[in-house]
Amino acid sequence: MASQMFCHFLDLDNVALDTFINKSAERVAHINEQLHHLDQHISNLIELRSALLHRSNQLTSPIYIVPHEVLSYIFCFANELEQSITQPQKAMVLSAVSRRWRQVALSTPKLWERVECQCTWKQHRNTSLLIQHCALYASSLDISLFNQSDPDSGEETFDTTTAVLYSSNVTGKLKSLELLYGPPPQWIRLIPSFLRLEDLTIEGGRHHHPNVDLGSLPFLSRVHLSSAAFKSLILPPSVLMLHLEGQSTRHSVPLLYNCPRLVEFTSQSNSYSKSPRPISLSRPLVLDSLKTLVWSPAQTFVEVASATELKIPVIENLELGDSRGLELAPFITFCHQISPSLESLTLKYFRFTTCSIASLQNLFKFPNPTLRMLSLTDWSHTSILDAIRALTPGEEEDGYRNRCLPNLEYLSIGSFGSDYMPYPFDSKVVDLVKRRRIGEDSPFHFNFSFAWDDSGSQATWERGLIREFKEFVANRQMEVTVRGRKAELEDRLIRSPRLE
Repeated sequence: MASQMFCHFLDLDNVALDTFINKSAERVAHINEQLHHLDQHISNLIELRSALLHRSNQLTSPIYIVPHEVLSYIFCFANELEQSITQPQKAMVLSAVSRRWRQVALSTPKLWERVECQCTWKQHRNTSLLIQHCALYASSLDISLFNQSDPDSGEETFDTTTAVLYSSNVTGKLKSLELLYGPPPQWIRLIPSFLRLEDLTIEGGRHHHPNVDLGSLPFLSRVHLSSAAFKSLILPPSVLMLHLEGQSTRHSVPLLYNCPRLVEFTSQSNSYSKSPRPISLSRPLVLDSLKTLVWSPAQTFVEVASATELKIPVIENLELGDSRGLELAPFITFCHQISPSLESLTLKYFRFTTCSIASLQNLFKFPNPTLRMLSLTDWSHTSILDAIRALTPGEEEDGYRNRCLPNLEYLSIGSFGSDYMPYPFDSKVVDLVKRRRIGEDSPFHFNFSFAWDDSGSQATWERGLIREFKEFVANRQMEVTVRGRKAELEDRLIRSPRLE
């Protein structure tokens, strides 16, 4: 190395001294040639100095001797710590620290898998460049596009992003796609070309999309559609999880026929209106793999289940919400016919104006030996009191032999309302736990909440009743929570610690 550092240009060139006396063209050319060689030598020395300094840092700084694989793992861990940062912003920062960090970052595919882009009309070029960069270094892609362009923008606004999405480097690697805030039709038309797609989310209804056939996507297993309007949509039979929000029954029911292997299905609508024509379908709907079903409003589900002769033989978790328009008699009939595999039943946002306690008792007496969890949450105050009475054995009844749903291990009851009337929540809860002899023969989890406002302020209890409740709980295998958090039993209030 010493010979490389020797600089022969330091030797005096006697020929150069004559240049001021003899100014022939040959002498000037010779000097210019020497200046060129000198500049090149200086450049080589600067490069050598940089290399030696880098090597010195490697020998003295611990971060430079961390193995490539360990540094790659640290990058991945750091990249996942703060999900609020738009991806892959943190990977970009890591790759700009040094040459070695850039080499490690670019050779770590996981850093570039997640791409989140805010697509305004000014940023489509930046979006396309970012997707191109990530597609070059990732082994698979998870892309989220937030369309924040003017709703009246023409198709040419999205041309650059559309072209990149359609490139072979993206179509061959894309596994998860989120199109949010009303994606343009040309992005929707691209979806059938993503043959490796496994997870699809479409949110927003700025556009009414034409016929879309996704039946050729062999790996698509999770689909989430929220307020996305299609003239018609075909899903492949590979779909296992389907979540629909704001979709009409006319569109959601055919999708169920597309997906016979469904394991989890959610259909939620903000409103219920009675269909002018009853739903009529020619063949039964059999979902013999479905284990979790969430549907709101409940009356729509009852109508669909009746019209399609719905068969869900292995259902384990059923959640029905919003009792608007609910006809109780057909609903009770459905519950009595449900599969014996059901383990958890949740009824949310139920408010009855005309419903007898006898009808609720009939509802809770459906013959299901495996039901272990019952949740009645966000009911009206009067409706939840009727439900508590229906679940409580009469004074002349035996708490073991005559109680409905004898195998319950978890019961959650909750109501919400702003009317500060003196509802007897305390006495009815005490009657319920004592007459059902909860926690006497096996462990039991009891969760409740009777809230007056959005802050979760709870109804107060009489001191005598809360002492009686505390004594009963102390002598039973019973866990008590309020709104899912461990309860604190005070003189006149049972509450849960507030979330920080």
